[in-house]
Amino acid sequence: MAVSLSGMTLHTDNDNETWSGTDDPDDYNNAIQGSNSESWQVSKNATETGTLTKSSALPTTRGLFMFWMSSNLAPYYTDIELVLESSSGNDKTFTVATAANKAIGGNFVASVVDFINKGVESGTFAPASFSELAIILDNSASGNIRSVINNWIDAMYFGVGHTISGTTAGDLLFKEAAAVDQLTANQYGILQNYNDIIYSQGDIDCAGTNLVSDSETLVFVDTINGYDTYNFDITGTVSFKNTTIIAAGAIDFILDAESATSFSMVGGALTGAEDVRLKDGQTFSGVVLNTAQAGTIANDPSGCTWNAPGLITVSATGSLNGCTLNDPSGAVAVDISSLNRLDGCTFNSDGTGHAIDLGTVDADTSMSWNCPTSGYASSDGSTGNEVILVNVTAGNTLTVNVSGVAYPTVYNTGSGTVYMPLATYSLSFSGIPSGVEYRLRQGSYNLQHQQDVTTGITAVFQYEYTEDYPVTVSFTGAGIIDSKTFSVMLSNSDQIIPVIFDPDPSYIA
Repeated sequence: MAVSLSGMTLHTDNDNETWSGTDDPDDYNNAIQGSNSESWQVSKNATETGTLTKSSALPTTRGLFMFWMSSNLAPYYTDIELVLESSSGNDKTFTVATAANKAIGGNFVASVVDFINKGVESGTFAPASFSELAIILDNSASGNIRSVINNWIDAMYFGVGHTISGTTAGDLLFKEAAAVDQLTANQYGILQNYNDIIYSQGDIDCAGTNLVSDSETLVFVDTINGYDTYNFDITGTVSFKNTTIIAAGAIDFILDAESATSFSMVGGALTGAEDVRLKDGQTFSGVVLNTAQAGTIANDPSGCTWNAPGLITVSATGSLNGCTLNDPSGAVAVDISSLNRLDGCTFNSDGTGHAIDLGTVDADTSMSWNCPTSGYASSDGSTGNEVILVNVTAGNTLTVNVSGVAYPTVYNTGSGTVYMPLATYSLSFSGIPSGVEYRLRQGSYNLQHQQDVTTGITAVFQYEYTEDYPVTVSFTGAGIIDSKTFSVMLSNSDQIIPVIFDPDPSYIA
């Protein structure tokens, strides 16, 4: 069992290429990939160009060009540029290192450029006709330094990133994939394992037949010329447990599992996802999503937490169960057609936006609601931060049966009706002997009164819940030695309170 990688194509290994402006293969076989690299002595106080004429058909819609380079001139250079040319006058130039950002130093570094979306274009660069590249190193302000072989250029690849196939040997999917990437014969320059945190500067498609990741961390990297949005696709049979996926810096990623054979994610976190796309039947439980800009949910996430999310669209096959949404960032947190597919979720607002957009209700409809909320408008209206946004059309009624939580506020943009019947609960007292007078008050108002309660009867008070409020209960009478008075909070749940008395043995019923 092992994973394999595809998706990056070798342009050249630079073991023995014919460059102009450089100094031929290294005499000491200094290399990170293969057996050698191209050596290059750039003079002091000079700007020099190394050119390689070699053709490859680069992808035309999405792709990276990766090259390995080492430079001992990092303390001195002004910048390093990569130029990709398809024909004379038609090229793209990328600044891959500067004096302020010494991205290429003494150790070999894998630099990537997004040749579709980044770079400064001269004429019209045609990726499919790529024929020549140049590396320009500006060392013009170096001062009086010693001039020796001071740069090495090694393997170059192109492609979108990695497709991971096969089967993991254990439960460390990304660590196993990085090990394949970093084999001396490969050195694709996409994945790097640093202290067991895996860094990626390319797309990833998990396409294997049994890929398992347990308690790993995968970080998509913010590079100078790389992707702004990474594709993180799940197309095979994949299982994540307590694994964290992070977009570092100003970039983001799209987790797309809509084409997966099978996908489950239990625990762990997604940070910086632009979009999360799930399909019916997938397990997505206990995941923390930080600053996820959007989501398309066709399955049934449970116990997940979204922090500062964008719009989450729940399709007809999807639901949210016991999930928490903190400070949604948009005008609406969840787009869903039925409240019945939200069970015990919690919505915490920063005071802007609706929790739910139900869309249009054009028939008499009944739904249930048991989701606590905070930070939303306290009354119905049109301020834009009511809990529920809905358009109930003329002549129709949306009935919302509320259970166990406060009544949600509503912004109804239609001329129909939103009706929320009050829920009924009961307050019961058991263990009352005969000869007892029972009284239930709210302030000075009598809610319920019974006198000479017969032994074994339970006093029951039923009420319609609007909000929590305190009541006072008292038990007096000849049937007990000491009277009792205490307070009870009427809440949105049934209560049965046993009361222990000292019966008066002299009392005769």
